[in-house]
Amino acid sequence: MNTDDLIAQLAQDPAPAPSARVEARLWPWLAGGLALTAAAFALLLGPRPDLAAALAQPVVAAKTLLPLLLAALALPLALRAVRPGARPGWPARVLWALPLAVVALIALAWLGTPASERMRLFIGHSIHVCLPAITLLSLPPLAGLIAALKRGAPVHPTGAGALAGLAAAGLATALYSTFCIEDSPLFYGVWYSLGIGIATGIGALAGRRWLRW
Repeated sequence: MNTDDLIAQLAQDPAPAPSARVEARLWPWLAGGLALTAAAFALLLGPRPDLAAALAQPVVAAKTLLPLLLAALALPLALRAVRPGARPGWPARVLWALPLAVVALIALAWLGTPASERMRLFIGHSIHVCLPAITLLSLPPLAGLIAALKRGAPVHPTGAGALAGLAAAGLATALYSTFCIEDSPLFYGVWYSLGIGIATGIGALAGRRWLRW
């Protein structure tokens, strides 16, 4: 084969786009991280005994469904963040509705709770478990996402890492919520959000460190 023939053959078989390389690695790495998180959850925490009955209450179900929705929106945004020129699209617009939903839940809980009970429900009894658990459970899927996203070409590595942290935190928080018996939005609306924020910050730092190219 001469040089011209080789060039023509290579031109007909272009290298896969960065997004294709990322997506090919994403699910195995994410599944591995989630498996570690699930194992740690089962070993150290486990689901609450009355989980089925609790999830039948919409306000309680919201503390699981909202983080799952957060992860479902943040994950495609993280993938798009490592494709130069890709637009965030509709997930970015819908994502902003979630904080508004959380604020609405907190406001309704505040108005519907006697003044003497508000502070008790806000403080709860498990902040010392909630924040470390959400943060630590987020780390394995975050590591998997960062490993997958390294195959991309993010223009803003810190932002891409933050989105990965947001997705990982959403998954970890949804899992943790099946253990937590703090069912008032006065508690989970605030403290879950703080835990998610911590994990997102860790993701931003990881992206700044490992997603640069």
